[in-house]
Amino acid sequence: MESAIQTHIGCVRQTNEDSGRIQRYDNGWILAIVADGMGGHQAGDVASQMAVDIICESLKEVEQDITPNELQQRLNDAIQQANERILTYAQEHEECRGMGTTVVIALMNEHLGILAHIGDSRIYRYNQSELQQITSDHTLVNELLRSHQITQDEALNHPRRNILTRALGTDRKVKADFSVMHWDTDDILLLCSDGLSGKISSDAMTAVLADGSLKEMADELITKALHAGGEDNITVILLRNQSEARV
Repeated sequence: MESAIQTHIGCVRQTNEDSGRIQRYDNGWILAIVADGMGGHQAGDVASQMAVDIICESLKEVEQDITPNELQQRLNDAIQQANERILTYAQEHEECRGMGTTVVIALMNEHLGILAHIGDSRIYRYNQSELQQITSDHTLVNELLRSHQITQDEALNHPRRNILTRALGTDRKVKADFSVMHWDTDDILLLCSDGLSGKISSDAMTAVLADGSLKEMADELITKALHAGGEDNITVILLRNQSEARV
């Protein structure tokens, strides 16, 4: 499986509060995670890095024959552990009070995998020249959009579009959304923080994913977000279900 990861502080921020990691297993599984931190006194970088570290450590081994249900339970246990430890850390460190993070996770083999997310970082699937957003943002604006209180055009520039309705590490209980995804040869998964998805359109992403190595694609996606203003940190992970012809 081909993979690439890229992150950038952006053009405005003084700290990169995004974190990401790709973790490979000897039996062919691969874990990809992107977290976008938030919090006062630059504590967002602490929250996002803790989320990545704790979840990856909790999933340091994945059995070859694990079932999707077992996989989801393992992943949920890791998320709940991260939530508890981030919340406790924030309570014990005054400078980190109120910190939290989004998280998107893909745990895949060559046939299928489990996706999980909390917040407004996203997962997209590129398949046969079409890009599909797999996750649904946990934001106030998305709730207004789903209840038909605002239009899609209004959502794009809504003054409260960055208000999250769920985050990791901010409450004692947290609920992640899960899905099982089957994918085909040469499909691409894109995991990203809103520093990317909030700055460039799906059409622009689709054009980038049409050709090239994953590293080239990741670099170009970051560049486009920077050229669009780069007001936020930007993190991109790409996974491709590699065909023999690409090996």
